[in-house]
Amino acid sequence: MSFFKKHVWGKSMIAATTVLALGSASVVGAAKKSKGTWTVTPESVAAHGTWSSYGSGNVKKTNSNDASFNGDVVPNWTGYNVRLINSKASPRSSFTKLKKNKTTYAGENTGKKRYIYYADVRSKRIEPNKSRVKLHFSSDHK
Repeated sequence: MSFFKKHVWGKSMIAATTVLALGSASVVGAAKKSKGTWTVTPESVAAHGTWSSYGSGNVKKTNSNDASFNGDVVPNWTGYNVRLINSKASPRSSFTKLKKNKTTYAGENTGKKRYIYYADVRSKRIEPNKSRVKLHFSSDHK
């Protein structure tokens, strides 16, 4: 092959590789954006399973039927249940257990995309003490 043909062939291969790499990065970036995000939040939880503070909100990014919860600090020995609620404290998912360092999923998620939702953490009814929980959650399936 002549020098000219080798030179053009080499530049063509570099251009094709660059286009493929950029296209792959765009697809991966789009996929990551559509999955939703985690929100880390501390919450004050009342005794006997009655209520918790609102903590930080999470924007729903998908049409997922699940909400995801993962406990970071869960001090009560009796455990906790958690669900998704809206800003008016209306339930937007079923309850699931809040487990330390393990993601659990609450089904029946009726939240709508682009709205903010909160984690509603509840101690068990037999728990006599209030507590402070830290968790990360997503109003989407993570």
